[in-house]
Amino acid sequence: MNKELTSNIQLNWLRTFEAAARQLSFTLASEELNMSQSAVSQQIQLLEHHLDQKLFVRANRSIQLSDAGRAFLPLVQDSMRLLNTGAAQIFSPLNVSVVDVNVNTSFGVLWLSPHISLFNAIYPQVSVRQRGTNWEGDFDISTTELEIRYGAGNWSGFESHLLITPRLRPYCTPHNAKYLRSPADLGQLPLLDVIGTKQGWDSWLGNMNLSSLMDQPRHYMDNYASAVSMASNGFGICLMYDEMMQKGVLAKQLVAPFIDSIETEGSYYLCYRSDQTLSLASQAFCDWILKESRSSL
Repeated sequence: MNKELTSNIQLNWLRTFEAAARQLSFTLASEELNMSQSAVSQQIQLLEHHLDQKLFVRANRSIQLSDAGRAFLPLVQDSMRLLNTGAAQIFSPLNVSVVDVNVNTSFGVLWLSPHISLFNAIYPQVSVRQRGTNWEGDFDISTTELEIRYGAGNWSGFESHLLITPRLRPYCTPHNAKYLRSPADLGQLPLLDVIGTKQGWDSWLGNMNLSSLMDQPRHYMDNYASAVSMASNGFGICLMYDEMMQKGVLAKQLVAPFIDSIETEGSYYLCYRSDQTLSLASQAFCDWILKESRSSL
């Protein structure tokens, strides 16, 4: 390999390429990196010139990865992850410590469980102690520094940071999806609904002008994790957030038969008290989960 090819690559070029390739958007990459869109474009051009390869295919207002860009992306991501992990382990001021966090049960099962190994790889000296919660009243007695709540994000006295895009779409097993040629075919499956949420199947069916299906049989549970578990076992179809269906054992068993979604008033938020100074371990967890959740949006 030509030594000049790798020895003179600037880290900023790679960071910019990774963000643009992951988001398939120079605009979104510029927002994530706090750069101008023209600066993102310039960084990409410098990297392409250095490699003598086109990494993106530009068409109208959209971009796609070229074959070379698609092959290069996982190498860049692995290298940056290794660099971040090693640097954190060497230079982090954190000693052995524990992060206590109240976690909404569904978020803990469907999102945090498949991702927590990434945090552990960066901060192996920090233990995360999760306390499962489900209802608003559970948080009133919370004594943890951090909480992951489901709701509208407007809790008095708390800083709240959105973790999941508040949009729901149907999910079911690939086997059941074979029988769903259009939303009207949902009459063939039991609908799995979640108690305590303001938007559910009534909202989705109403959006699709399918009021005729409002009265079909439903089964109710008190959290999304239970609905996903039932759907993954082949019983019925549930509504779920896309970001919670990208990793994990349950996510691999479900597909979205329709692209149609509804916007919800509720979503998942990272919260902590406004008047509280977070410990170093909790701050590290906050920084990690916010970055990780944004990378999946």
